Amino acid sequence: MKKFVLTLLLAMVGVLVLAACNSKETTNKENGNVEKGVKETSLAPLSKPINIKIGYPTQGVSQLPLWVAKDTGIFKKYGVNAELIYIAGSPRVQETLNGGGIDVGISGIEAAGNAKAAGIESVTFTALANKIKVFIYASKDIDTSNIKKAIKGKTIIAGLEGSLYDYLAQSYIKDLGLDPKKDVKFLYMGGEGDRTAAFIKGDADFYLVAPPTSFKMDEMGYSKIYDFSKQDVLIPGLVMKKDYYNQNQKVAEVLAGSLIEANAYIKNNKEETLKIISKWTGMDDPELVKKTYEANLGTIPERPYSTDKTVQFYLDHSLNPEVKAMKPADLVDNSIIKKLDESGFIDEVFKK
Repeated sequence: MKKFVLTLLLAMVGVLVLAACNSKETTNKENGNVEKGVKETSLAPLSKPINIKIGYPTQGVSQLPLWVAKDTGIFKKYGVNAELIYIAGSPRVQETLNGGGIDVGISGIEAAGNAKAAGIESVTFTALANKIKVFIYASKDIDTSNIKKAIKGKTIIAGLEGSLYDYLAQSYIKDLGLDPKKDVKFLYMGGEGDRTAAFIKGDADFYLVAPPTSFKMDEMGYSKIYDFSKQDVLIPGLVMKKDYYNQNQKVAEVLAGSLIEANAYIKNNKEETLKIISKWTGMDDPELVKKTYEANLGTIPERPYSTDKTVQFYLDHSLNPEVKAMKPADLVDNSIIKKLDESGFIDEVFKK
C-alpha cells in the first residue's frame, strides 16, 4: 500500500512539473520570440495581449528606443502587438492621434498644447531623451566669421512650424540678439530627406539637422555653426488622449517600461542595435551606422522624466497664447515613470 501511495505521489509530482514547463512554454509562445539580451523583469505583462498603433514623427535615430522595443520583442513580451506608423512631423502625429487614427503617438508639447486649446486633451507620460544631437549648418557661400550678421535676413530650414527644431532655431536666433519673427525667414518642411534636398539645392541658407544626415553635411564640406547637444532639451515621448490614458493605465505602464528597457538594451547590446539602426534608417554604411549610434548614446536617459524646465521651454516659445499660458502639469504626467522608478524596475533593467 505504501509503495502504491509513493508511486502515485511521484506520478503527481511529474505531472505538476510537466504542467509548469508547458505553462512556461505557452507563456513564451504567447509573448513572442525575444532577442538575446532581453531580460526577464518584474514588470507584469498585460493580462490579455492588445493591438496598438503607435505613430512616430521622424526617421531619425531619436526614435531608436521605439524601434528596439519592436524588433527585439520587448513590446511582445509585455503583451503589446505594436504597429509602428511613420507620420512626418510631431504636429501631424498629434493630429492623427486626435482623430483616432492611432492609439499612441510620439508627439510634441506644442502639438499637445494646441490640441488641448482646441478641446482635445492628451497626456505625455514618458520622454524619449533629455539631450539632443542637432546642429546648424550654413550653406557654402555664407561667411561664418560673423554669424549674427550672416544669418540676418536669410532663410533657415527647421522642420515643421511648432516642432522642436523650430523652437531650437528660434532660441538660437534670440541668443544672437535677433528677432526670429522679423530678422530671419523660416522654410518649414516635413521629412528630413525633403529638407536636406532643399538645403543642398540652395532653397535655404541655414539648416538644422541631426545624425546621420549631419555626417553627410560634414563630408560635403558644409560649415557646422552650432551644436545643441550641451543644453537640456526634452524630446517628448509617448502621448495618449487623456480619456484613453485614464482608462488604460496598465497599457501606458508597459509601454513606458518597454521604452526604458529598450534604452537599457541599446546601451548593453551594441552590435544588435547597429543592425536595428541600419534597418529603420536605411543606412548601409557600417561606419556611418556606428558613428550614429555613438553620437546618440549620450542622449539616452535611464529615468525619462519630463522636467518642468524643459516642458516650459516649449510653452514659452509657443505662438498660441492659450498654450503659452499653460503649465507643464497641464500636459505632462510623470506618475508612471515615478512608479517604475520607485518599484526598482529601472535599476533592474539597467543592471548588467
